[in-house]
Amino acid sequence: MRRTLALGAFCLSMLIPSVAFGQSQPSIKYETDDVKLTFHGRLQLQGWSSTCSGFVPGLPGNDPDTACRDGAPPFDLFLRRARGSITAGLFDFLDVKLQLDFSGFDDVAIKDGFARLNFFPALKVRFGNMKRPFDGFQLTSSSQMIIIERDLDIPGVSSLRALSLDELTTRFRASDRDVGIELSGDAWGGRVSYWVGYFGGQQIQEALDTLPNADSRGQWIGRVQANLEVGEMPLDIAVAGAVTDRPFVTEDLVTFTGKYFTNLELWLQLGGFNEGLLFQGEYVYGQNPFENRQGDILDFLPTDEFARAQTFQVNTGWRFITRPKDYQGPIAKRPIEAIQPVFRVTWADPNTDIARDDNWGLTPGVQIFFYGRNKLAVNYDIALFSDDTSSAGSFKLMLQGYF
Repeated sequence: MRRTLALGAFCLSMLIPSVAFGQSQPSIKYETDDVKLTFHGRLQLQGWSSTCSGFVPGLPGNDPDTACRDGAPPFDLFLRRARGSITAGLFDFLDVKLQLDFSGFDDVAIKDGFARLNFFPALKVRFGNMKRPFDGFQLTSSSQMIIIERDLDIPGVSSLRALSLDELTTRFRASDRDVGIELSGDAWGGRVSYWVGYFGGQQIQEALDTLPNADSRGQWIGRVQANLEVGEMPLDIAVAGAVTDRPFVTEDLVTFTGKYFTNLELWLQLGGFNEGLLFQGEYVYGQNPFENRQGDILDFLPTDEFARAQTFQVNTGWRFITRPKDYQGPIAKRPIEAIQPVFRVTWADPNTDIARDDNWGLTPGVQIFFYGRNKLAVNYDIALFSDDTSSAGSFKLMLQGYF
C-alpha cells in the first residue's frame, strides 16, 4: 500500500507540473471564499557510492589512518523522501498544515503537523510539530536545497567523525522539528521578521530515554531577521539563539536534574532560488551538551563544564536559465529549464579546547532542472580531517519529482 502511495506521488509530481508549465512552484489548489486548500508532494530517489566501499572492518592490513570504520556497498539506491502535504487556510485566520513521509514503507511519519492563528501581521501563534527557528539550512525546504544532503553523510564514516554544521545543530537539538508553541510576525512593512518559541517535545525526549524520571525544562528559541535588498536581489540577515535543558543524574545516581546550554546562530542569504546567484552563509557558536572541555563525556561532576563548539557553512550556486519562460514549443525539444553549478564548504569543531579534532567538508555539484523543482542533482562530498587521517568521499545523485 505504501509503495503504491509513493509511486502515485511520483507520477503526480511528474504529470501535474506539465499542466502548470512555467510555474516555479506548481501545486494543486482548491479555493472558495472561506477555504483554501493546497496540496504538495515530493519524491526523492537517491543513489550513492563511497570511498569506504572496499573497507572491511577488522581486516589485517587496513590503513590505520583511514577514516572508514564500516564497509559500504559499491552503490546503493534508495527512496530518500516520499512526502505529501496539505495546507488548509480558513477565513484568513487559521492555517493548518499536515505533512506525512512514506519513505520508511514500514510506517508513516508525521513531519509537520501544526496550526497557526493569524491575529495580525505582527502577531501569529503556531502550535504543534514544526521546524524550530534555528539554522537557516534546516529552515530551507528539502525540495529547494541546492546540496543533496544537509550534512556530509559519507557511508562508512561515523557522522561524529565527518562533522558539518548541520550535524552539530541537529545533534545538539537546536534545529529540525519539535513539538512546541511559537509566536511570529512581520513589522515595518515586512522589513523585519521574528520568531520566539518554546519547545519541549519529541526531540528533547530522546535525551530522556535513558533517564526515565528526569524532568526536562524544555527549550527556548528566538530569531529575528532583516529582509533587505541589494539591487534587485533579496538579502536576509538573521540572528538566532537557543537555550536548551540538558537533563542528567547527580553523583548519588538517584537525583535527576538539568543544566541549560546555549547556542548562537548568524545567518545571511543573498539571492533566490529561481535565477542567478544564491549565497547562503551561517556561523554557529555555542556549547556542546555531550562533551566537557577535556574531551570526555559529560558527567557533571563539580569540575565539569560544557565544551565550546563552533562551525560555519557556505552554500553557493548560480542558476542559468536555458529555456525561456515564454517558450511555447514541445517540452521534448527543450527538456532542460535551468542548470545550476553549486558548491559547499563547511567546517566544524566540536571542542575548541582540543586541538586537531575539527574537519572540513567540500561539496562540488550541479543541478539540472526540468521544470519547477523537478530536477536531477549530482554531488561529491569530501571530508578532510585535521588529525592527518586520510580524506573520505561520497558520490551522490538524486532525482526529484515535485508538485
